[in-house]
Amino acid sequence: MEEKGLFKVVLLLGSNLPLGRLSPEQIIAEADKEIIDALLPDYLEVEALEDAVSATEITVTDPCGKFEEKDPPKFYNQVLSCITDKTPEDVLVQTQRIEKLFGRMRTYKEKGEIYQSRTLDIDILRAYRRNVADNKADKGADKKAYWIEIKSDNPKLILPHPQIGTRAFVKPLMASLNKKKK
Repeated sequence: MEEKGLFKVVLLLGSNLPLGRLSPEQIIAEADKEIIDALLPDYLEVEALEDAVSATEITVTDPCGKFEEKDPPKFYNQVLSCITDKTPEDVLVQTQRIEKLFGRMRTYKEKGEIYQSRTLDIDILRAYRRNVADNKADKGADKKAYWIEIKSDNPKLILPHPQIGTRAFVKPLMASLNKKKK
């Protein structure tokens, strides 16, 4: 378990089924709000929300992997980055809660990696821990913060996500997210 402090998580949201009157694109937009509400610390002081949260445009992609359906619907995907005081393990609990809120049922067959269409899927692609280093030895003046990537081989939460490289659309979304920060 990581120690408390500030973390940055990079999430991949995907949806290819409607939920009631919500389209997959609307589900992602609504899930963004739930994620920000669940993860963003109340005490975090930022000039603008964009200083703590960044998201790509929602893109439409073909399904990746083997599906039970013969022709599963296309997926709507988005990458979202958020600063949080929750550990990656706590983020996993929150994202699974949000998936259930939007009707997600984990029924895919894990052994054969056969997937089903879903209303919402949230994967933790990467996680970082904030580290503060002293640039001067005198009373901690001029502290500089930077992010250290967290690696985990825990079966419940592997970081970075093992399928980042197998999803062709993830790399351009991550690049888009990085461009927005500059």
